[in-house]
Amino acid sequence: MLRVMSIAAVLAACTGRAPGPVVSPAPAAPPPAAAHVAPAASTAAAAAPPAAPAPAAADPGPLDQDLPRLVERALAMYRDVAAALAASGSDCAAASARLRELSERYREVVSANARVLRDGRARQLRAALESHGDEFDAAAQAVVGAPAMAKCAPDPAFGKAFDELLAPP
Repeated sequence: MLRVMSIAAVLAACTGRAPGPVVSPAPAAPPPAAAHVAPAASTAAAAAPPAAPAPAAADPGPLDQDLPRLVERALAMYRDVAAALAASGSDCAAASARLRELSERYREVVSANARVLRDGRARQLRAALESHGDEFDAAAQAVVGAPAMAKCAPDPAFGKAFDELLAPP
């Protein structure tokens, strides 16, 4: 039961705020319309060398230095935890296995969060979390309300998998 309370506390720390505006990403630009090419021009275009490849996406940098990205990844992690527990039903072995998979997938998120807190930037992180409070609340309710949490919290393998998911390396 302590683990149920710890996930609730972790998720509750992400909420408890006045609702802020939800910032949605700008819509993608529509693809350019296909230009009508005259038949004579099409043979010239076919003979032209191929265009240079598009430049690779820039490295987004360390996750702990990009709080909006960290918040998005943390929200994805909590949603995935809720989905994994829901999919497991009350099968503790399946829930433990899913949590271990998530632990590997989200290790960077847990580490980045720990670095932010260690660096004394909790207030900045809390501000970045404000616009996602309702989403974190929903994830927290789904995690805490999952049958696997109620049944598996005393299970040592589940507890270890849960601890490894949320504990920084």
